[in-house]
Amino acid sequence: MIELQKSGNISSTPSSREYKAMNISLLIGVLMLALKWSAYVLTGSIAIFSDAIETVVHIAAVGFAWYSLRITYLPPDEDHHFGHDKITFFSAGLEGALIILAALVIIGTAIDKLIHGVVLEQIGIGTTLTATAAIINTILGLYLVRVGKSEKTLIIEANGKHILTDAWTSAGAIAGLLIAYFTGAQWIDPFMALIFGANIIVTGGKLIRTSIQGLMDKSDPVLEQKAQNILIHFCNEHQLSYHRLRLRVSGNFVYVDFHLQFPDSVTIEYAHLLATSAEQQISAVMPLQTDIVSHLESTSHHPPGHI
Repeated sequence: MIELQKSGNISSTPSSREYKAMNISLLIGVLMLALKWSAYVLTGSIAIFSDAIETVVHIAAVGFAWYSLRITYLPPDEDHHFGHDKITFFSAGLEGALIILAALVIIGTAIDKLIHGVVLEQIGIGTTLTATAAIINTILGLYLVRVGKSEKTLIIEANGKHILTDAWTSAGAIAGLLIAYFTGAQWIDPFMALIFGANIIVTGGKLIRTSIQGLMDKSDPVLEQKAQNILIHFCNEHQLSYHRLRLRVSGNFVYVDFHLQFPDSVTIEYAHLLATSAEQQISAVMPLQTDIVSHLESTSHHPPGHI
């Protein structure tokens, strides 16, 4: 028996809030790049250059996330029986790869400036522009995380968290620039860029790891425990048993399947009713929309070798 349970409102397209959030993120990303690149040109700071390069990556990632948000909502078709939500993990993997590429550019530039020296200019206006970008990114990041959690959209929430990380990078660039200016130790500026580059590589690695885990259908132990608790309580209440519980998260969906065993005396109609109730209870405790498959079995006529 196959039952499909969905929590929340089902739509084949993103909501107006999701569209708005991604459009705002893309627009402000372009504005941030203009501010940060202007700050780099004015100051010659490699730390600010690092911040600007990361923003280039962010714009590219948001562009693909914007596209992915639309694809992930497409319903199943003849070529994609389970829908299109795995594109979320491709989006995360691409962003991670771009971040690592940007980090290598940053590290290479920083090493060159450490060897050949750097000259800092117009510190005041440069730090003002970068600080403005950091404040705007903080507000935008918090907004996107809130929308992502409210709409249960992992793409938007991840985008918001990346922007908040970008805001911290801007703050670090400002701190390094000011320290270099007031102490006269201008090598601190490219040294800060090296630290940012290393941190960005770690961030990119985490995104790629998340992408691989999602594409490999890694189970979520927290959600699996929630499903187990429901089934244990449900089976105890109705004198049933279950086995072969499986769970995976893909995009904005949680996929669950399990086998439910009934005594021979139970009619198929009543077994179907009970299984539907179990599915609805599992769906109710999941934080995302759920696609549930249940299989009905007889307790006494369990086929040999059937898992």
